[in-house]
Amino acid sequence: MENLSVNISVREEKTGGKRVFIVNNEETGVADFGDTLDEAIENFKKSLRLFLEAYPEKKEIFIEGAKEPIFISRILI
Repeated sequence: MENLSVNISVREEKTGGKRVFIVNNEETGVADFGDTLDEAIENFKKSLRLFLEAYPEKKEIFIEGAKEPIFISRILI
């Protein structure tokens, strides 16, 4: 798959005394999580690849917005 620029938001939550990172893309609604930030991002990439395989026409979302800057944010609560 070609490289695409994707805006994501990242948040950290505690659930059952365990820390979990959640990565989300608003344009597609694709989200995933992991025990570490790296794991959450890798899981998100896999989920996004599966989403784009099922809906290849959605790639246009990223191609049209490719000129926009990419922001990765992390908010600790």
